[in-house]
Amino acid sequence: MRASEVVGLGLVASLTGLSVLAGTACSRGEVQSATGGSTSTSSGGGGGASSQGGAGGSGSGGTYGGVTIVPPDAGSFGGAGGSSSPPPPTWPPTGFVNVTNVTYGAYASDPIPLSSAGGASGQGGSSGGSSGSSQCAGLFGVVRDFKMGNLSGGHPDFQLPTTGRTAETGIVTDTLGDDGKPVYANPPAGGTTSTQANFDQWYRDVDGVNIPFVVGLHFVANPSGGNGVVTFAASLGTSTGTGRNRDAGAPAVATSSYFPADGLGWNDTARADDGNEHNFAFTTEIHTAFIYNGGEKFTFQGDDDVWVYINKKLAIDLGGIHQQLQATVDLDAQASTLGISKGNTYDLAVFNAERHTSQSNFRIDTTLVFIDCGQIPITIY
Repeated sequence: MRASEVVGLGLVASLTGLSVLAGTACSRGEVQSATGGSTSTSSGGGGGASSQGGAGGSGSGGTYGGVTIVPPDAGSFGGAGGSSSPPPPTWPPTGFVNVTNVTYGAYASDPIPLSSAGGASGQGGSSGGSSGSSQCAGLFGVVRDFKMGNLSGGHPDFQLPTTGRTAETGIVTDTLGDDGKPVYANPPAGGTTSTQANFDQWYRDVDGVNIPFVVGLHFVANPSGGNGVVTFAASLGTSTGTGRNRDAGAPAVATSSYFPADGLGWNDTARADDGNEHNFAFTTEIHTAFIYNGGEKFTFQGDDDVWVYINKKLAIDLGGIHQQLQATVDLDAQASTLGISKGNTYDLAVFNAERHTSQSNFRIDTTLVFIDCGQIPITIY
C-alpha cells in the first residue's frame, strides 16, 4: 500500500520575515518534516504524532532520496514531553553538490535522485521542549532532469521548439490542479509545447523520462531592493538592460547562471553563453507557504517558462521558450483576484522550465514571509 504525502522541509516557526532565510540552511540530517503521526518503515523509530504535541517517542527519521526527514521542533507547537533542540542547520547542506555562489545567494543539489531511495520517511521523534524557532537559509524544491529532444529518446518539449523573445501565455490554466501541478490548457498549435501527455511529465516523476533531485536556493538580504527584500539571483543581466546596474552592491559574483543539474541525471550537456558545458533541459518545482501581512511583492526574472501560483491562482504567466523576462506580483493590488486577505496563510508554488540553450537564468526578489523551507511531494510505500 502506498500513499502520497507532502513533506515540509525545515518548518520555520519564527514568522519574523524572510531574514530567517539569510543565515543558515537545512542540511540532510536537519531537514525537518512538517508531518507527524506515522512510524517509519525504514530507519525511523516508533515516535508518535509529536509534531502536534504530546509525548512522542525518540525515533529518528527515515531516508528518502538522500534527505533525512526528522520531526520539527514540537516546542513551537506547545507540546508536552522531552526537550527538542535540533542542531542549527548550515549552508551548504551536508552532501549536496554543485554548490555555486551566484549574484545573490547560492544554490546546491542533492546528488542522490529522489526516485532511487526506498522506505518511508520517519514521522516519530521527541516532542515538547522549550519554545523556539527552526531556521533555514534554503528554500528547497525539486529539479527534474530530462534528455534534450534532439537526442535519441529525448523529450520533444526540450531543445526542439524554436526560441522566442516574448512570453507564450495560455499554456496553463489560471488555477492550480488538485494535485498541486499546473493544468495544461491545450494552447493553439504552433507553440512550444507538443501534447498534454508530454507536458504532464514536466513536474511529475516519470521513470525513463526524467530524474528528480532536491535543490536548495540560498536567499540573502538585498538592501538595494528595499526594506525587507531577500533575493536569490542566478542570472545574466536584467530584463531592462545589460549589466547588473541594480546590483552594484551584490556581495557575490557580478553575473551568474542557474545549472543545478550539472553532472547529474542524464547530463546531456551543451555549450552555454559562459563558454562552458552545462546540463540543460530541466524543470524546477517549489512549494511553500507565507503569511500575507500587506504590502508584499514577489518578482521573478528568468527563462524559460515560469508560472507562479498564489493561493492556487495563477499570478505570473511567463510561459514559452524565451529570453530572460521579468514579472512582479503586487499582492495588495491583486488581493481580490488571488482571493487573499491580510493575516492569513497561503500557498506559493513556483514552476520553471529550462528548455533551450544557451542561457539559464533564475531570480526571485521578494518580501514574502515564508513559514517553511519548502514542501517536497514524495510517495510513502
